[in-house]
Amino acid sequence: MTESMGSAQAWSAVAQAWDTNADYVDEHSVEATATLLDRLSVRSGGRLLELAAGPGSLGATWSQLVGPTGTVVVSDIAPGMVEVARRRNQALGNVETAVIDAAAIDRPDASFDVVACRMGLMFTPNPSDAFVEIQRVLRPDGRLGALTWGGIEHNPWMSCVGMAAMVTGLVSGGPPVGPGGIFSLGDPTDLAALAKGAGFVDVTVEAISITFRAENTDAHVDRVSSLAGPLAAALQTASNDQIVALRRTAADLAAPYLSANGLEIPGQALLVSGRR
Repeated sequence: MTESMGSAQAWSAVAQAWDTNADYVDEHSVEATATLLDRLSVRSGGRLLELAAGPGSLGATWSQLVGPTGTVVVSDIAPGMVEVARRRNQALGNVETAVIDAAAIDRPDASFDVVACRMGLMFTPNPSDAFVEIQRVLRPDGRLGALTWGGIEHNPWMSCVGMAAMVTGLVSGGPPVGPGGIFSLGDPTDLAALAKGAGFVDVTVEAISITFRAENTDAHVDRVSSLAGPLAAALQTASNDQIVALRRTAADLAAPYLSANGLEIPGQALLVSGRR
């Protein structure tokens, strides 16, 4: 999700949409999530923190991996997301939910054996602060694993909708590659440097292909725009003409990815992992 209070409110506003679409999000990220779990090697009895967890759909997985003697904190900076995560995980005795800013983690030093984050660190305005904080709360030899989005050129699933929103005047500014933007951590070299700069060792960055599927372009636009907090907010005040133009432009941009099976549009995740 995200790490500034204004954005936290925007992501809280779409928490219900994330709850509704959690299975879809998990389905398209199966391979990326499996690779994340493999690199983290979560052990029974471990102490795990998940940052920017959104609706907390991985809570049951973490709970099973750490077992009854382990503990899990599923967190997000957006209170609305944390409330959804709390409801989803309330039956799990070893899972706690909390509002936590990844750039200012309010837990003591060496509190965790593992820190995980799935598609959230790129929204931190100062990601170096987040990496330093993660390193601080990990015990010696503790493990980090974080998924982010790769470069904008590798993610037409989002860029086709975002570009359409810019063309139609729904959002302003350039592509979201600057600090806090969805593609701000899309350079593998820079991402590795952030982890190493915070003191992590054995740092690796892996590219993982992802495919988004939908019945048609309109369904894809609806899903993406409902899940993207800032875009969802912009659409609330959009005119009917703007929405029609958005759909038409997005359909044109996504046309190369239409097949007999509907829309199959590619993406790329980056997984950064390391050890304190």
